[in-house]
Amino acid sequence: MRNYIILFCLLFQSRPAAASPDAYGLYLKGELQQAASAYFALAEVSPAEARPLLNAAMCLRQAGRYYEAAGALVRALERDPHNPDIYSELGWLRFHQADFDGARSAFETAIRIQALHARAELGLASVYSNLEDKEKTLAHLEKYRQLRPDFSGVDYILAWNYMNFKMHKEAEAALIEALRKDPSFTEARLPLAGIYARQGKFDEAWNQYYRVLDYAPGHPVASSMMKVLEGKLTRQPEDIRPPFRVAKPTVMEKIDALASLSSSVRIRVGIGTGNTGKQGRNNLLRLKSFEGLTVTGKASGKVFANIPPDESWTAVLEDGKVALKAPDGTVYGRFTGAILVKPAKAGGSVIFDATSKTRNPWFSGADRQYRGYIELYPNGSRGIGVVNVVESELYLLGVVPSEVAPQWPYESLKAQAVIARTQVLIRRARGGQHKADGYHLCDGQHCQAYKGKSNEANSTTRAVVDTEGEILIYHGRPAYTFYHSNCGGWIQASKEVTGWGDSPYLVTKPDGHPDKEEKPLDPWDWHLWITGNPQANCNYPGRVRASEFRWMKIIRHKDMTFRINRDYKIGELVDIVPLRRAPSGNVNTLKLVGRKKTVTVTKEHLIRNLLGFSSLKSTLFDIEINRFKNGRVRNYWIYGGGWGHAIGLCQSGAAGLAGKYDKSYREILEFYFPGTSLRRIKYVKK
Repeated sequence: MRNYIILFCLLFQSRPAAASPDAYGLYLKGELQQAASAYFALAEVSPAEARPLLNAAMCLRQAGRYYEAAGALVRALERDPHNPDIYSELGWLRFHQADFDGARSAFETAIRIQALHARAELGLASVYSNLEDKEKTLAHLEKYRQLRPDFSGVDYILAWNYMNFKMHKEAEAALIEALRKDPSFTEARLPLAGIYARQGKFDEAWNQYYRVLDYAPGHPVASSMMKVLEGKLTRQPEDIRPPFRVAKPTVMEKIDALASLSSSVRIRVGIGTGNTGKQGRNNLLRLKSFEGLTVTGKASGKVFANIPPDESWTAVLEDGKVALKAPDGTVYGRFTGAILVKPAKAGGSVIFDATSKTRNPWFSGADRQYRGYIELYPNGSRGIGVVNVVESELYLLGVVPSEVAPQWPYESLKAQAVIARTQVLIRRARGGQHKADGYHLCDGQHCQAYKGKSNEANSTTRAVVDTEGEILIYHGRPAYTFYHSNCGGWIQASKEVTGWGDSPYLVTKPDGHPDKEEKPLDPWDWHLWITGNPQANCNYPGRVRASEFRWMKIIRHKDMTFRINRDYKIGELVDIVPLRRAPSGNVNTLKLVGRKKTVTVTKEHLIRNLLGFSSLKSTLFDIEINRFKNGRVRNYWIYGGGWGHAIGLCQSGAAGLAGKYDKSYREILEFYFPGTSLRRIKYVKK
């Protein structure tokens, strides 16, 4: 009997989540207090084990019951008194309750046990910041930066503290460093813009607010400040942010795609689309070509104009018609139907000249160059409709380098080419998802990113050519080849996410060593994992930005309340509770408690868009609520991982599999889509 008890304890230690299926299952369902009770029951069964108490503490913390969670950690320390992680997390619970003396004691104990404990160093810095001890705050933050050198969050927190200590020059340098590591860090651009404005650097401030709007359209502070600064600029906006220009024809030095690829079916791609895949508001467009252009009626076939090489003509919406104008203002037609703008020579391209006069940002910040031809037509309130008609294989030449870095390991580029091609087949079927909009696919993340010919690269072009016609199938049909930038270390199954269906090859799995099995993490280990810097295929320093793998935000209470009330009129925000989680850790149900009402949000993109002015990179996050001594919420600390929905292929992980483990594109696809296979299709033109 004694041997049986010892064996049971050993099994419990090695597989905590599997040994407590009811508690873990309740945790995943978001029944957090019941999960905590189940873990407490397990703690009674195993009086020497700290882990059930640690798991109970994390469930209570997630439920917002910080005082009870701290009590569970104190009990856990009685069973495991030399664990620095327990002291560190106890310190954070006390810190978020404004118990700075208790927090400092816990953090200091953690560091006495483990001298290089990153999270405890950050905790001590945060405590001393609230105690207004500048010297100790900066000393501990510097230690934290040495322990997490690639983490943009440390530079952001440094800047936050520099500003509190009126050290604006140092804050500026720290914010610039944070943005160097993570250009999408909108929360770092806002204070940097404020610093520039105070210094009288109005051009630089305007530019930063403009960049905020790139990532968070409609941001109220950025929008209002840009209007304030317009009268103070020393240069024109187009000079502050000069557009990218296509100055000469693209030359493919190592491989000629046109000579290497066979003819394939034509597809229609909506150009300059927004987050939902809808066309932008195109009031004016400027077109040219290195080879010259012809303009014909789609229905009539009549030639209306021949545009000489390198000469920019204008298409303007006037009285519901598309007016085509030469540089001297001569009107060559006012069209109620579609017109086709085609290169005068085979293999040529159509270029949209960037212009500040257009309302669609896609055509204002950079020249855009496309293979195939362009269809223009009146599009009601959206102005001029713009569709690129192009052969599918040539379309992929502009997709692959828009989705992944051309310098990534070559086998990962080939994997991307295969899944992007499969996406074309799926999205083109039955007229496509955007059939009502007049095209098969859009050019944004809603379908897959497509930036045209000027974005092509030799490595990605060769990847398309070397996999020509190859698609991924499951039981004879094209597979749903979903992909995302970075999973953060775990892939989540499609069935876990509202509205994504249940595909047998879109499964939960770790993005780790291909030959090692890993179990989903219990609440305690998951919290340490998301706040740390663990190993993963997609954690690939030198190839993948560290800020895509791990990131953080600190959002003020009033800003969070304002943002949530834009979508849900709940009144002042009282609490945010992540409820249902996938075994990967992704949040799939979020509860928002307001003074007027409580709402739950279950859709992935809505959860990401809610928490802050700019969208969260993913739903793989943990949230800690920081309060004043009187219990009022001060701000929200969000620790996150990954970028995207985490279903299917992890693009950064594919680079890791190819670069770290020398896996082929076939092995990469099998890793992320188990049970699928490759098939080469033959194009049949209709």
